Formats: sequence, structure tokens, C-alpha cells
Amino acid sequence: MISEMITAYRKSNALFAFVESKAPLYLSPLDGKTVEQLAQLCSVSQDRFHRLLNYMLSLNVLTKKEDKFYLTEQCSSLSDPDSLETLHIKFELSPTCWNAWSQYSTSLSNINNQPAFELSHHAKFFDYLHHENNKFLKTTFDDLMTKITGTMNKYIIEHIPLNGISALLDIGGGSGALAKNIKMHYPHIQCHVMDQYDFAKQESEEVTFINGNFFSTIPSGYDAYCIKNVLHNWPDNQAIDILKNCQQAMGEDSVLYVIDMLKDQNDAEAESFDLHMDILLSGKERYQSEFEVIAKQAGLSITNTYNLNFSLTGGSQYIIEMKK
Repeated sequence: MISEMITAYRKSNALFAFVESKAPLYLSPLDGKTVEQLAQLCSVSQDRFHRLLNYMLSLNVLTKKEDKFYLTEQCSSLSDPDSLETLHIKFELSPTCWNAWSQYSTSLSNINNQPAFELSHHAKFFDYLHHENNKFLKTTFDDLMTKITGTMNKYIIEHIPLNGISALLDIGGGSGALAKNIKMHYPHIQCHVMDQYDFAKQESEEVTFINGNFFSTIPSGYDAYCIKNVLHNWPDNQAIDILKNCQQAMGEDSVLYVIDMLKDQNDAEAESFDLHMDILLSGKERYQSEFEVIAKQAGLSITNTYNLNFSLTGGSQYIIEMKK
């Protein structure tokens, strides 16, 4: 078992190299290529690349018929450069994210309050992405987040209780994908999105966008507030600050929907994603009991949870309903 854990990184690095070679773009479960054809298309050493293809074959990423390699059905999405799986590989297995792990043990020291990413790259994660030299990684990250949001929205709309809601604010809602989806399914709801924009206020597709900072002030006057995949970016003290500002904005009958992962005990995938958030941002995935603690400290209580029956890169996603 220990040996398997030690060498598991080889699979990840080989998969990243395979995707970066662009070989999957020339393959599908129905369209195969010989090693000679792939080496020429990808401008790589045929002998050495053949060894990589054989490893992908052993991992069931590829299959082989006669002298041609094909993508397996379960890995067919790798032929699409914009698929969720391809974007996930290009971001999480990129040298930038990968190298941050080398500073993880150092970041655990009591005298350190910086995440491993910051120790490795001497910049906070989002500051690093906005640097002129890192545009490609930022584009990959933005495309991945958009893809995740688009996939999640279907499940959110199916489960979020919006009957009787006339006005909703999506806090940290970015480009407004969720708010626009809610507007499409509930045309009567007045949908606003608050995030940090380079304008004060503007409207698009019947959704109003407001410039604001959830660490400062959140607008009042809404029946429902929504905050999706935001709290896991922050340690407890800052997550409590965000929830306190939500609580202060909420009316006595307002509801807050926190959309985030809820960890289960002994869920290795969720626990590993928790470490991933810690390494990038000092963020944190939480058990329900931990959400209850931070909600209470912000003057809120959890009144219901709705399982989205959906998981991407970690544990199950939930809508966590909170009220004053």
C-alpha cells in the first residue's frame, strides 16, 4: 500500500504529459492513430512517446487495435480541449499547482500562516493568476470554473427552494451564470449579483451586477441570498466574517443558501480536496458540524440541507440553508 501511494504521482504526471502533447485531440474511441502518426502530429520522439502511450494503455486511458491507439470510452472527453476533465488536468496538474505541494510540509509550521502556494510562488493565488506572465493559467482556471458552474447549475436549479422568493442576491457570483439560470427558470425573481467589478452597476440579460466586497458590506433588502463555492476559499475566521456580513444584510425572514461541499468521515476524495484548498488558499472544506459552528458565531443557524447528488473533484455538493 505504501509503495502504491509513493508512486501514484507517476500516473498524474504521465497523464498531464499525455494531454499536454495534444495527442488526445487526434484520438477518439472510433478514430485511432499509429504511434508513427501521433509522433509526427505531436512533434515528439517516437520511441520515447511510444513508452508513454503504452503506460496510458496500461491505465485504460487508451486501447489498442492492431497497430492503432484509441481513447477508451471512459476517457473520450480528453479529445475535447474544453472538457471538464481536460481543463481539470491542465490546471491542477500544471507545474504551478504541482510545485506548491513541495512547500506543504513547510506551510504546516506554527510560525507560518501562508499557504503552500504563496510560499512556493511568493504571491497569493489570485494575485499570481492576474500577473501578466500567467495569462494562460488564468484562462485555464476561469474556463474550469465556468465549466464547473455550468455543470452544477442544473443540479442547483432542481433542488434550491425558491417558491415565494421575489428578490435574490448572488454573493461573489462572478459572471452571473447561476443568477441568469435562476432568472430563466423563475422569471418573476429579481436577480442581482455582487462581486468585485470595474464598474458600479450594470445590467445584462435581466440580471443586475453590483460592485462590492463581501468583507465590507452586503446590500440588504433581499428575500434570498446565495453564496456558492466561496466559503471554502477562506479559513474559519474569514468565513465567519463573510457570514456575519450576510447576517447583517438579511431581514428577519430572509434566507441564505450556502452552496458548498459537505465532507463525510473517511471520504478520501473529499479529504484530499480539502488539502488542495489549504495548499492554494489556506481554504477549507467542512463537515456539517463545522458549518454549524461558524454559522452560530455569525448569528445564523442551519435550518435545512439539500443534497445535490452531485460531485466533481471532491465530496458531495449541498445547498445549506441558513436563517437568523
